[in-house]
Amino acid sequence: MSLVAQNISVHINSIPIIEDISLTVTSGKILAVVGPNGAGKSTLLKALVGEIRANSGEIVINNRELQQWRKQDLAKVRAVLPQSSSLTFGFTIEEVILMGRTPHMRGIETKHDHAIVSEAMHLTQINHLRGRIYTTLSGGERQRVQLARVLVQIWDGESPRYLLLDEPTNNLDLSHQHGTLALAEQFAHRQVGVLTILHDLNLAAQYADEILVLKRGRTLAVGTPRDVLTPDTIRSTFNMPVMVQAHPYYDCPLIVPIPDLSIDHQVEPIQKETIQ
Repeated sequence: MSLVAQNISVHINSIPIIEDISLTVTSGKILAVVGPNGAGKSTLLKALVGEIRANSGEIVINNRELQQWRKQDLAKVRAVLPQSSSLTFGFTIEEVILMGRTPHMRGIETKHDHAIVSEAMHLTQINHLRGRIYTTLSGGERQRVQLARVLVQIWDGESPRYLLLDEPTNNLDLSHQHGTLALAEQFAHRQVGVLTILHDLNLAAQYADEILVLKRGRTLAVGTPRDVLTPDTIRSTFNMPVMVQAHPYYDCPLIVPIPDLSIDHQVEPIQKETIQ
């Protein structure tokens, strides 16, 4: 079983945003979606989760069409981390994370739920924030709290389950970018299917089993990082020349941008005024 989108198209005000896109999120694998700004990545994710309705095509989760799922049942098998989450009430971070357990509760939280929250806080490296009010956190800290919230949502239950992440490394420093994707990889090892939208091609190369490249709302390429992340594909997608070589430590490509030497990047020095 898997999450399958077949020939998905979304038009907004009669304008095509994504056209005829197909993909499969497989249990135990990470699929990264990459592409330039405006390629349709977030629109695709919104269609996959039912936030917007596709004009054509179908979305099937574990052999059942998306529209046939009860919301509570779907929430037990699929968790979504959006680009940003608006929360203005004075909840503690433990209370925010515990919200992810709501589909599993029968009206009351249990010791099991609290134990899962504690484990998720440890995994996302936010133990030191215990007791803090969510609205007092930095952008990166809030992102990690929200990640913990979606992880507890699919922590247990029937497999396969799915984790959908929309630019999960936003607002994170280098260490926590890798930490977030390492957690996605860890959950993939628990037979969770992961789809993540990324801008950093080297992160996609290192962590993804498969990469879907979008450009102008259409699929430009799909396949393994080694098959997809070629100089020609990257240049045609991002209008940027690159060199692709073997990563010195990992079994994946390493993308090195090549600056356009025909452009003068020098900045004229600021002339200090002479004070008489």
